[in-house]
Amino acid sequence: MATKTGYLKDSIAKATGYYSVKGEKLKGAALTQEEQDTWNGVAKKAAEPVVEAVEESKEEEVEHIKKSKKKKGLFSKDS
Repeated sequence: MATKTGYLKDSIAKATGYYSVKGEKLKGAALTQEEQDTWNGVAKKAAEPVVEAVEESKEEEVEHIKKSKKKKGLFSKDS
């Protein structure tokens, strides 16, 4: 966290400068989001773990393709 001293010790950092709790502008400055987060004590979110998709085995895939290739007509005699 940044060192807070003097009249800015209770201030809140915003994009356009430092403000009092009441909303009065104490000091104008162009602050980045990272600087605002550091001053205001916002903790960084932990990176979400990457979940890998489970792949089907090749045999299951081949069986699925063979089954899907059978064409059934509208008036098939199998019914």
